[in-house]
This record gives sequence, C-alpha cells and structure tokens, in this order.
Amino acid sequence: MSCLVGYIRVSTAKQIEGHGLDIQRAAIKQYCTAHDVKLMRIYEDKGLSAFKDRPAFTQMMKGLLKDGSEFDGVIVHDLTRFGRSTADLLLKIAQLQQAGKTFISTKENLDISSKTGRLLLTMLSAIAEFEGETIRERLTAGREYAKIHGTKSGKPMNRPYKEIPWKEFDMLKKVGLSYRKIAKHLGISPETLIKRDKMRQSEFDQEH
Repeated sequence: MSCLVGYIRVSTAKQIEGHGLDIQRAAIKQYCTAHDVKLMRIYEDKGLSAFKDRPAFTQMMKGLLKDGSEFDGVIVHDLTRFGRSTADLLLKIAQLQQAGKTFISTKENLDISSKTGRLLLTMLSAIAEFEGETIRERLTAGREYAKIHGTKSGKPMNRPYKEIPWKEFDMLKKVGLSYRKIAKHLGISPETLIKRDKMRQSEFDQEH
C-alpha cells in the first residue's frame, strides 16, 4: 500500500469562505479510498497564490525529498494547485521522480507511475512551449523600460551576471522543455542561456 501526503491550496478569501479546500480534501480522500492508498496527512496553504511563498508546500517538499522519507509521493486535486507555471510544475514533478516519488492529480487522472501518466507529462511539456505570450509581453516591457533609461537597443544597462542553476536546467531539458521556455523560467534570455550552455559543454569536452 502506498503512503502519500496530500496538498491543497486556495488563493482568495472567497475560496476560503466557500468550499474550495473542502472540495479538494474530499476528492483526495475519495481517490485514496478507491485506490487502496494510505493518506498520511494533508498539507494546506490558505489565501496564498502559487506565486507567493507557500510554507506548507515548502515543508511538504522537504519531507518528500529528504533521504529516508517515509512518504511515497504526493496527491493533489488538480495541477493548478501544485505549480506556479507549466515549467515549474514539470520541474517539481521531475524532482519527485528523481527522488523515487510518485505524483497524482485526481482531476486530470494523472499518475506518473503509469504509462498514461507519463504520456500526459509529455503532452504538458509540449503545451509549455505554447506559453509564449507572457514572454513576449515581458520582453516588450523590458525593452520599453530600457529605452526610457537611455539604451537604443532596449537592452538593460549594467545587467548583473546571473548564475544559472544547471541542475535545474538539466531537469527541465530532460522533460522536454526548449531553451526559450527554460530561459523564461530562470529569468534569463534564451540567447544567453544557449551561449552559456554551449560554453559549459565545450569545457566538459575539453576536460574529458
């Protein structure tokens, strides 16, 4: 029997006053009962959007990813409760997979331990490639801001050197995301990311 933890979240006062948490909790418990899964506990964040610090989520992930964790994975009611974006969702799931944990979402009927679940993950990777509108909006806003501050090309002046978390990059690349999508997630330009990855590969080849 699998031993899972659940995670539920609502981001608005209206959801808290209504049945947002109750619906999520009930769906998780119903799934566990139907599939002979032992639900150890449910972590919950109230009134917090996915883009804010989520203390319960952070605590849960630490417990799941630590060595010798007693939990086999996490179950949620739907994917929007878990990740900040498609890229962030895929990264978190990749971290769970690397730690030998499973991930289940009842609404989407997603279980990454199954062939169907892994296929859906591949589809999510493809969908992530279409989330380009936000990238274009941010790039446009950045260029306009830079022009106001004196550059002709629209590139910000005196941009500090950004360290790239290569372990995170490799995880996202492994699940099928493009340089452009990873660059958005990491807050760096695709051109810079490609250039520095090629440099990294070149240094690796020279060392070996």
